[in-house]
Amino acid sequence: MEEALFSRLWAEVDFDDHPYPGSHSPEPQGQLTLSAHDGALTIGDERITFRLGTGGDGEDSIHRWTSEPTKMNSGPNRMGEHRWSISPKDLGFSLSAFVAVKVGRPEEVNGESVLEQRVLLGQIRNSLLPHLPDWTWHLEVDNKPDRMGWYVRAPNQWESLFTIFVGLGWHPDSPEDKRGFLLFERAPPGELDRPDEAEANRLDTLRTVALCNSQRGALTKLTNDTEWAHQATAHQLEDLPGDVQLWPPSMERWPLLVARQNEQTNSDETSAWAATIVEALGPAISTLPAKIDGLNWQ
Repeated sequence: MEEALFSRLWAEVDFDDHPYPGSHSPEPQGQLTLSAHDGALTIGDERITFRLGTGGDGEDSIHRWTSEPTKMNSGPNRMGEHRWSISPKDLGFSLSAFVAVKVGRPEEVNGESVLEQRVLLGQIRNSLLPHLPDWTWHLEVDNKPDRMGWYVRAPNQWESLFTIFVGLGWHPDSPEDKRGFLLFERAPPGELDRPDEAEANRLDTLRTVALCNSQRGALTKLTNDTEWAHQATAHQLEDLPGDVQLWPPSMERWPLLVARQNEQTNSDETSAWAATIVEALGPAISTLPAKIDGLNWQ
Protein backbone atom coordinates (compact mmCIF):
# COMPACT_ATOMS: atom_id res chain seq x y z
CA MET A 1 0.00 0.00 0.00
CA GLU A 2 2.93 2.34 0.69
CA GLU A 3 4.21 1.92 -2.88
CA ALA A 4 0.74 2.55 -4.31
CA LEU A 5 0.45 5.79 -2.31
CA PHE A 6 3.90 6.93 -3.38
CA SER A 7 3.08 6.28 -7.05
CA ARG A 8 -0.21 8.14 -6.73
CA LEU A 9 1.46 11.19 -5.20
CA TRP A 10 4.22 11.02 -7.83
CA ALA A 11 1.55 11.47 -10.51
CA GLU A 12 0.69 14.85 -8.96
CA VAL A 13 4.18 16.19 -9.78
CA ASP A 14 4.91 17.72 -13.19
CA PHE A 15 7.68 15.66 -14.75
CA ASP A 16 9.75 18.81 -15.32
CA ASP A 17 9.97 19.02 -11.52
CA HIS A 18 11.24 15.49 -11.02
CA PRO A 19 14.55 15.61 -9.15
CA TYR A 20 17.77 14.95 -11.02
CA PRO A 21 19.55 12.61 -10.99
CA GLY A 22 16.94 9.90 -10.82
CA SER A 23 14.38 8.08 -12.88
CA HIS A 24 11.02 9.51 -14.01
CA SER A 25 9.41 6.24 -12.96
CA PRO A 26 6.63 6.30 -10.34
CA GLU A 27 8.20 3.22 -8.76
CA PRO A 28 10.12 4.14 -5.60
CA GLN A 29 13.86 4.38 -6.09
CA GLY A 30 15.93 3.04 -3.25
CA GLN A 31 14.40 2.54 0.17
CA LEU A 32 10.85 3.79 0.69
CA THR A 33 10.20 5.38 4.09
CA LEU A 34 6.91 6.34 5.72
CA SER A 35 6.15 8.06 9.00
CA ALA A 36 2.92 9.47 10.45
CA HIS A 37 2.48 12.08 13.17
CA ASP A 38 0.34 15.11 14.08
CA GLY A 39 -2.30 14.70 11.40
CA ALA A 40 0.08 14.08 8.50
CA LEU A 41 2.17 11.39 6.92
CA THR A 42 5.50 11.73 5.16
CA ILE A 43 6.50 9.25 2.49
CA GLY A 44 9.56 9.35 0.26
CA ASP A 45 12.33 7.56 -1.58
CA GLU A 46 15.87 8.68 -2.33
CA ARG A 47 14.59 11.27 -4.84
CA ILE A 48 11.70 13.09 -3.16
CA THR A 49 9.55 13.36 -0.03
CA PHE A 50 5.79 13.86 0.03
CA ARG A 51 3.67 15.15 2.88
CA LEU A 52 -0.05 14.43 3.01
CA GLY A 53 -2.02 16.24 5.70
CA THR A 54 -1.40 19.24 7.93
CA GLY A 55 1.78 21.25 8.41
CA GLY A 56 4.81 21.75 6.24
CA ASP A 57 8.18 20.69 7.54
CA GLY A 58 10.21 21.19 4.40
CA GLU A 59 9.07 18.23 2.34
CA ASP A 60 9.44 18.67 -1.40
CA SER A 61 5.79 18.10 -2.26
CA ILE A 62 2.97 18.92 0.19
CA HIS A 63 -0.67 17.94 -0.27
CA ARG A 64 -3.58 18.79 1.99
CA TRP A 65 -5.91 15.93 3.00
CA THR A 66 -9.44 17.30 2.69
CA SER A 67 -12.96 15.87 2.53
CA GLU A 68 -13.50 17.39 -0.94
CA PRO A 69 -10.93 18.15 -3.65
CA THR A 70 -10.31 21.86 -3.12
CA LYS A 71 -8.21 24.63 -4.62
CA MET A 72 -5.75 25.53 -1.86
CA ASN A 73 -3.91 28.44 -3.47
CA SER A 74 -3.97 30.42 -6.68
CA GLY A 75 -0.69 29.01 -8.04
CA PRO A 76 1.50 28.61 -9.86
CA ASN A 77 2.95 26.58 -7.02
CA ARG A 78 4.34 23.42 -8.54
CA MET A 79 6.27 22.25 -5.49
CA GLY A 80 5.79 22.93 -1.82
CA GLU A 81 2.04 23.12 -1.16
CA HIS A 82 0.23 21.99 -4.26
CA ARG A 83 -2.59 23.98 -5.74
CA TRP A 84 -5.17 21.21 -5.37
CA SER A 85 -5.79 19.16 -2.24
CA ILE A 86 -6.24 15.39 -2.26
CA SER A 87 -9.45 13.85 -0.97
CA PRO A 88 -10.82 10.31 -0.54
CA LYS A 89 -12.60 10.84 -3.87
CA ASP A 90 -9.19 11.10 -5.54
CA LEU A 91 -7.57 8.04 -3.94
CA GLY A 92 -10.26 5.38 -4.06
CA PHE A 93 -11.44 3.21 -1.18
CA SER A 94 -8.34 1.18 -0.32
CA LEU A 95 -5.80 4.02 -0.39
CA SER A 96 -8.21 6.36 1.39
CA ALA A 97 -8.70 3.85 4.18
CA PHE A 98 -4.93 3.43 4.49
CA VAL A 99 -4.38 7.19 4.71
CA ALA A 100 -7.24 7.63 7.19
CA VAL A 101 -5.65 5.08 9.55
CA LYS A 102 -2.32 6.93 9.38
CA VAL A 103 -3.59 10.53 9.36
CA GLY A 104 -7.19 10.56 10.55
CA ARG A 105 -10.30 11.97 8.98
CA PRO A 106 -9.79 14.48 6.16
CA GLU A 107 -10.19 18.15 7.02
CA GLU A 108 -13.34 20.09 6.25
CA VAL A 109 -12.10 23.22 4.49
CA ASN A 110 -13.81 26.12 2.80
CA GLY A 111 -12.68 26.89 -0.70
CA GLU A 112 -13.31 26.48 -4.39
CA SER A 113 -14.16 22.89 -5.28
CA VAL A 114 -12.13 21.21 -8.04
CA LEU A 115 -14.27 18.07 -8.00
CA GLU A 116 -15.47 18.64 -11.57
CA GLN A 117 -11.88 18.93 -12.83
CA ARG A 118 -10.77 15.88 -10.86
CA VAL A 119 -13.65 13.83 -12.27
CA LEU A 120 -12.80 14.87 -15.84
CA LEU A 121 -9.11 14.07 -15.44
CA GLY A 122 -9.93 10.73 -13.83
CA GLN A 123 -12.23 9.78 -16.68
CA ILE A 124 -9.64 10.79 -19.27
CA ARG A 125 -7.01 8.66 -17.59
CA ASN A 126 -9.32 5.64 -17.35
CA SER A 127 -10.24 5.99 -21.03
CA LEU A 128 -6.64 6.21 -22.21
CA LEU A 129 -4.94 3.64 -19.95
CA PRO A 130 -5.78 0.70 -22.27
CA HIS A 131 -4.10 2.54 -25.16
CA LEU A 132 -1.03 3.66 -23.16
CA PRO A 133 0.14 0.76 -21.00
CA ASP A 134 3.26 1.52 -18.94
CA TRP A 135 3.23 5.24 -19.80
CA THR A 136 3.68 7.55 -16.80
CA TRP A 137 1.10 10.18 -15.88
CA HIS A 138 1.87 13.66 -14.54
CA LEU A 139 -0.70 16.26 -13.53
CA GLU A 140 -0.26 19.80 -14.81
CA VAL A 141 -2.78 22.35 -13.60
CA ASP A 142 -0.99 25.58 -12.85
CA ASN A 143 2.06 26.28 -14.97
CA LYS A 144 0.65 26.81 -18.47
CA PRO A 145 -1.65 29.73 -19.36
CA ASP A 146 -3.68 27.79 -21.92
CA ARG A 147 -4.19 24.23 -20.65
CA MET A 148 -4.86 21.89 -17.75
CA GLY A 149 -4.55 18.14 -17.75
CA TRP A 150 -2.12 15.24 -17.95
CA TYR A 151 1.29 14.98 -19.49
CA VAL A 152 1.71 11.29 -20.31
CA ARG A 153 5.30 10.23 -20.88
CA ALA A 154 6.53 7.31 -23.00
CA PRO A 155 7.83 4.37 -20.94
CA ASN A 156 11.37 4.77 -19.64
CA GLN A 157 12.61 1.64 -21.38
CA TRP A 158 11.84 3.14 -24.79
CA GLU A 159 14.49 5.88 -24.38
CA SER A 160 12.09 8.45 -25.80
CA LEU A 161 10.97 11.94 -24.79
CA PHE A 162 7.67 11.71 -26.66
CA THR A 163 4.69 12.80 -24.61
CA ILE A 164 0.95 13.15 -24.97
CA PHE A 165 -0.74 16.10 -23.32
CA VAL A 166 -4.45 15.49 -22.79
CA GLY A 167 -7.01 17.56 -20.91
CA LEU A 168 -8.63 20.92 -21.51
CA GLY A 169 -7.25 23.82 -23.52
CA TRP A 170 -8.30 27.42 -24.10
CA HIS A 171 -6.98 30.70 -25.42
CA PRO A 172 -5.34 32.67 -22.58
CA ASP A 173 -7.70 35.60 -23.32
CA SER A 174 -10.79 33.33 -23.23
CA PRO A 175 -10.39 30.98 -20.27
CA GLU A 176 -14.13 30.37 -20.12
CA ASP A 177 -13.99 28.49 -23.45
CA LYS A 178 -12.42 25.26 -22.20
CA ARG A 179 -12.63 22.24 -24.48
CA GLY A 180 -10.85 18.96 -25.06
CA PHE A 181 -7.21 19.45 -26.06
CA LEU A 182 -4.56 16.89 -27.02
CA LEU A 183 -0.95 17.11 -28.19
CA PHE A 184 1.31 14.35 -29.49
CA GLU A 185 4.73 15.90 -29.23
CA ARG A 186 8.45 15.46 -28.72
CA ALA A 187 11.22 17.60 -27.28
CA PRO A 188 12.86 19.90 -29.87
CA PRO A 189 16.07 18.52 -31.37
CA GLY A 190 19.01 19.18 -29.09
CA GLU A 191 16.87 20.80 -26.36
CA LEU A 192 17.47 18.98 -23.09
CA ASP A 193 15.90 19.60 -19.71
CA ARG A 194 18.32 17.13 -18.12
CA PRO A 195 21.75 15.86 -19.19
CA ASP A 196 20.54 12.25 -19.25
CA GLU A 197 18.08 13.00 -22.09
CA ALA A 198 20.63 13.36 -24.89
CA GLU A 199 20.38 9.84 -26.30
CA ALA A 200 16.58 9.80 -26.16
CA ASN A 201 16.48 13.15 -27.92
CA ARG A 202 18.77 11.84 -30.66
CA LEU A 203 16.69 8.70 -31.15
CA ASP A 204 13.48 10.77 -31.27
CA THR A 205 14.93 12.71 -34.21
CA LEU A 206 15.22 9.45 -36.13
CA ARG A 207 11.79 8.31 -34.99
CA THR A 208 10.31 11.57 -36.24
CA VAL A 209 11.76 10.99 -39.69
CA ALA A 210 10.24 7.53 -39.65
CA LEU A 211 6.82 8.80 -38.54
CA CYS A 212 6.79 11.39 -41.34
CA ASN A 213 8.19 9.20 -44.12
CA SER A 214 6.20 9.74 -47.31
CA GLN A 215 5.68 6.02 -47.94
CA ARG A 216 5.85 4.15 -44.62
CA GLY A 217 5.31 6.83 -41.98
CA ALA A 218 2.60 6.09 -39.45
CA LEU A 219 1.57 9.77 -39.35
CA THR A 220 1.57 9.98 -43.14
CA LYS A 221 -0.92 7.10 -43.22
CA LEU A 222 -3.41 9.31 -41.34
CA THR A 223 -3.43 11.64 -44.35
CA ASN A 224 -4.30 11.54 -48.05
CA ASP A 225 -1.14 13.49 -48.86
CA THR A 226 2.21 11.71 -48.95
CA GLU A 227 4.00 15.08 -49.17
CA TRP A 228 2.41 16.70 -46.10
CA ALA A 229 5.68 16.69 -44.14
CA HIS A 230 7.47 18.65 -46.87
CA GLN A 231 5.15 21.65 -46.50
CA ALA A 232 5.68 23.98 -43.53
CA THR A 233 1.95 24.35 -42.88
CA ALA A 234 -0.53 22.53 -40.68
CA HIS A 235 -2.29 19.60 -42.36
CA GLN A 236 -5.94 19.04 -41.44
CA LEU A 237 -7.13 15.49 -40.67
CA GLU A 238 -10.74 15.52 -41.76
CA ASP A 239 -11.49 11.92 -40.74
CA LEU A 240 -10.95 12.54 -37.02
CA PRO A 241 -13.45 14.37 -34.78
CA GLY A 242 -12.76 17.97 -33.88
CA ASP A 243 -10.05 20.24 -35.23
CA VAL A 244 -7.14 17.80 -35.68
CA GLN A 245 -3.95 18.88 -37.42
CA LEU A 246 -0.55 17.40 -38.18
CA TRP A 247 2.29 19.86 -37.77
CA PRO A 248 5.30 18.89 -39.91
CA PRO A 249 8.78 19.17 -38.36
CA SER A 250 9.57 21.95 -40.83
CA MET A 251 7.26 24.20 -38.80
CA GLU A 252 9.77 23.79 -35.93
CA ARG A 253 6.96 23.78 -33.37
CA TRP A 254 7.34 20.11 -32.24
CA PRO A 255 3.85 19.01 -31.47
CA LEU A 256 3.39 16.59 -34.37
CA LEU A 257 -0.37 16.39 -33.81
CA VAL A 258 -2.61 19.08 -32.30
CA ALA A 259 -6.26 18.28 -31.59
CA ARG A 260 -9.13 20.33 -30.13
CA GLN A 261 -12.75 19.50 -29.62
CA ASN A 262 -15.07 21.64 -31.71
CA GLU A 263 -17.08 22.73 -28.68
CA GLN A 264 -17.35 22.37 -24.93
CA THR A 265 -18.84 19.04 -23.84
CA ASN A 266 -19.25 17.00 -20.68
CA SER A 267 -16.50 14.86 -19.18
CA ASP A 268 -17.80 11.60 -20.69
CA GLU A 269 -17.73 13.02 -24.20
CA THR A 270 -14.34 14.68 -23.73
CA SER A 271 -12.72 11.48 -22.46
CA ALA A 272 -14.27 9.45 -25.31
CA TRP A 273 -13.04 12.04 -27.84
CA ALA A 274 -9.51 11.87 -26.43
CA ALA A 275 -9.56 8.07 -26.60
CA THR A 276 -10.57 8.26 -30.28
CA ILE A 277 -7.58 10.48 -31.09
CA VAL A 278 -5.12 8.30 -29.14
CA GLU A 279 -6.50 5.16 -30.78
CA ALA A 280 -5.83 6.74 -34.19
CA LEU A 281 -2.27 7.44 -33.01
CA GLY A 282 -1.78 3.76 -32.17
CA PRO A 283 0.46 2.95 -35.18
CA ALA A 284 2.58 6.05 -34.50
CA ILE A 285 2.91 5.13 -30.82
CA SER A 286 3.96 1.59 -31.78
CA THR A 287 6.92 3.12 -33.66
CA LEU A 288 8.39 4.74 -30.56
CA PRO A 289 9.95 1.68 -28.84
CA ALA A 290 12.08 0.99 -31.93
CA LYS A 291 15.79 1.82 -31.67
CA ILE A 292 16.10 2.68 -35.36
CA ASP A 293 19.67 3.99 -35.25
CA GLY A 294 21.59 3.34 -38.45
CA LEU A 295 18.61 2.89 -40.74
CA ASN A 296 17.97 5.15 -43.74
CA TRP A 297 14.36 6.38 -43.79
CA GLN A 298 14.70 8.55 -46.88
